[in-house]
Amino acid sequence: MSWNRFTLSSAGSAAQSSPLTAVSRIPGSMEVWWIGGNGSVQGAYWYDGAPWSRYEIAPGGSASTNGGITAVSRIPGSMELWWIGGNGSVQGAYWYDGNPWSRYEIAPGGSASTNGGITAVSRIPGSMELWFTGGNGSIQGAYWYDGNPWSRYEIAPAGSASTNGGITAVSRIPGSMELWWIGGDSSVQDSYWYDS
Repeated sequence: MSWNRFTLSSAGSAAQSSPLTAVSRIPGSMEVWWIGGNGSVQGAYWYDGAPWSRYEIAPGGSASTNGGITAVSRIPGSMELWWIGGNGSVQGAYWYDGNPWSRYEIAPGGSASTNGGITAVSRIPGSMELWFTGGNGSIQGAYWYDGNPWSRYEIAPAGSASTNGGITAVSRIPGSMELWWIGGDSSVQDSYWYDS
């Protein structure tokens, strides 16, 4: 069987430098999100047996057209999405089965590099972890545990990261997380956590 192609959104509907992020929360469904050319946050979903459908999560001006976007599905009935705001904030949106999308702010304006990356993992169903490049080249983190509000911390100080570089993470087992980013000197940096 060969690969097939199609256009999900028309020309001009995505920012040229916009990353994409996607999740599959259940076997018969896929979701994808990107930053629109006008700084909006756009989404599309597919359910087995139906065509792709599109929607808008956040209006024009809500996102940096050069910043990152990331998502996780920690349980089959939920999806979480985060992006870098046009003002250097970190914005989030969540969806629970049977409810519309809701939005919130993780970090205020000036917290994140508007050209930087953002990444997330859910190592256990009741937890989510998020990391992003700070406007000062630091690496910032935030975590959520079921029943508690989001909390923030710093992984690496100012100047540790490229404000234009990537960042990614993985949780290979429930008790461990690993984070990598592009350093301010074009190195590749690593930070890891093991449940103690």
